[in-house]
Amino acid sequence: MQNNEALKFKPVALPCGLKGSTRLYTTNLFVGGCPHECRYCYAQGFRAFSKSGPRPVSLQSITGVKKFPARIFLSSASDPLHPIVVELTAKLLQNALQAGSFVVISTKALATPDIVRILSRHSDQVSYTVSLTSLNLERNRILEPYAPSAYERLHGKKEGQYFLCGIEQLAAGGLHITLKVDTMFPALDDTQENIEGLLRAARSSGAQAVTMSYAFLRKSFKKRLIGVPLLRDSLIEMNEYQPIASGKGYSLPLAKKKVRLAKMAKIASDIGCEVISTCRCKNHVEGAFEDIPMSLECHFHDKWF
Repeated sequence: MQNNEALKFKPVALPCGLKGSTRLYTTNLFVGGCPHECRYCYAQGFRAFSKSGPRPVSLQSITGVKKFPARIFLSSASDPLHPIVVELTAKLLQNALQAGSFVVISTKALATPDIVRILSRHSDQVSYTVSLTSLNLERNRILEPYAPSAYERLHGKKEGQYFLCGIEQLAAGGLHITLKVDTMFPALDDTQENIEGLLRAARSSGAQAVTMSYAFLRKSFKKRLIGVPLLRDSLIEMNEYQPIASGKGYSLPLAKKKVRLAKMAKIASDIGCEVISTCRCKNHVEGAFEDIPMSLECHFHDKWF
């Protein structure tokens, strides 16, 4: 693993979410670009993004942390369980959980047995979110070319002498698992067939809750996706310039979001998912969902459990 002494680990450097006892502090263990290379990833617009590849923080920057915040979010612009940093993440988790921090994980990657053991010992301090938007192989091949397959994220996979863990193994380890249906493209990912099949598969694998959010695209980023034929109809529908937490972006019009999210909330409820919410950061209009069974909350909220 590459070490980079210039990258200092500062767990309280980036507050994420509302002020108060539930505020999260984002921790990214690498910068420069994510190896999943998802076509829609908004982190490609960040200043630190580089096509030269990711740069992990140093082990010393983690072991030198003297005080951890009450709530840590892994991660806002990187995947904490990607193989390039999973050993760093294991060390961070061990130290932070022992210090009493609540840890919120968001990942497309698969957990190692070591990660599962660490988390299972502190399951009441962990909210674990697996990002998966579709079971469609071709869709995922085009939009998430180097991320684990949908099947692997649900059921894990054998790799060498280890079995890397998906939702099924994580839930068996006593962890609270939320399915993150995000980033969701209209006319592609929000069909009843896709949502019902996806939620049934996730629920049967052990996911207890679900959160859903539509894609939003800033002007410059939308231009990059015009050349992806699979997204042609989606981009046509994403024609409303809306407020988001950090500015504005194009997305499905809010009026349509309300109708479609309400339908998906009903599907989730019928399947037995405990919670459904949508992200306040991406739907930055107060009261937008007051009249449907949908919370306007942060994705990563331990009060669900």
